[in-house]
Amino acid sequence: MSKREQYRLGMSAYNAGRYEKAIELLTPLVTMNSSPQGLLSRFYLGQAHYHLGVRLFETQKYQDATNHFQNAAGVNSNGGGIARFLVNCYVADGRYDMAVRELESMLGQDPGNAGLRIRLALAQYKQGSPLAALSTIREGIARQPDHAELQYQLGIMLAGEDEFAEAERCFEMTIACEPTHAGAYERLAQICAVTGRSDRALEYLEQAHALDPWNARIAFQLSVLGQGEVIGGRRERIAWRLPTAPGAAEPGEIDRLSELLASEPDFVSAFLALPESEVDEEVFSTLAATLERALENHPEYADLHFHCGAVYRRLGRRVDAIEHTEQAVEINPGYVNALIQLAELYSQTDQWAMGIERLEQAIEKGADYPDVHCLIGRLYQTGGQTGRARLAFERALSLNQNYRTAKEALASLPA
Repeated sequence: MSKREQYRLGMSAYNAGRYEKAIELLTPLVTMNSSPQGLLSRFYLGQAHYHLGVRLFETQKYQDATNHFQNAAGVNSNGGGIARFLVNCYVADGRYDMAVRELESMLGQDPGNAGLRIRLALAQYKQGSPLAALSTIREGIARQPDHAELQYQLGIMLAGEDEFAEAERCFEMTIACEPTHAGAYERLAQICAVTGRSDRALEYLEQAHALDPWNARIAFQLSVLGQGEVIGGRRERIAWRLPTAPGAAEPGEIDRLSELLASEPDFVSAFLALPESEVDEEVFSTLAATLERALENHPEYADLHFHCGAVYRRLGRRVDAIEHTEQAVEINPGYVNALIQLAELYSQTDQWAMGIERLEQAIEKGADYPDVHCLIGRLYQTGGQTGRARLAFERALSLNQNYRTAKEALASLPA
């Protein structure tokens, strides 16, 4: 079985709720590289482990459940939808990291920018300067004491230095500023567990899980603590709140992913090369939303319009696909791939004359390729222009005498 077929069958099994089979098929495909097949295999493998973990826990197979939660956390610890996953794999994977010196300079010009301050502190911490990182965050809190994320990041750094009492106060302050901050509840649970307050730890984990039910890392910890309470008779059950699908992507996740697509639009092409599967709607709807966001900031980028058109085509939204691809050609009249894509779209909507016009433009711009001549021949044939169709098929064969499609098309024409 080819990897493409294995991928397609794995996605089909996941979509049908056959999680054991999905795990069997997707596990061999998981790699740590950034190929779309590897990334999506990782994402849906994590989802399959998570679903199966919940099933097993609810049937009191606690150890098996914990193992699956642990596996889910190993491939996608933060949970969430495909946008968050791609952000974590790409955007957060060093692609947009800046040097400490550059971040210091930027923060000096905008000292109230909490996001910049956190990035600087994290860069300092990773470079082995925890005191500088703590100082950077504390200065930010002095400026913005009610900023939840500044409090949260300070708590994480303090907990890493075993300053549990102060870290706990920071996480409590995080929740006071932002009551739905699941991460703060999770961190409070960890501190309570370390300091011997297991009952309180479990309560915090349940709150974290209720706020972020797809987070496999939280689920794993909840399973480990919860099974002891259930087995010991101190709890009747653990309430798993499992939505039918991950929630919609957060605006911040789409924004960050759109930065990537604006700088590397060919990233989308690799996803489009994947075989069709039952998860296409989720994956490509996310990519479409991200491309639309990128175009809000860069409406002049022809590549973004072209790839947005290709994604809408994959989703079967031909009107949107044509609109964006036409914009790509308007921005760059010599965009051969966009002209060919338009012709293919028009051929699918019975607008053969428009398709011919676009292919003639593509050929004029240098697309003297066998497949282009074969396509224009098909369109001429659809329009009843048999003579022109014959010439187009003959031109395709003159460029590639072994082009079987053109041979068969030419043979199909009336004598």
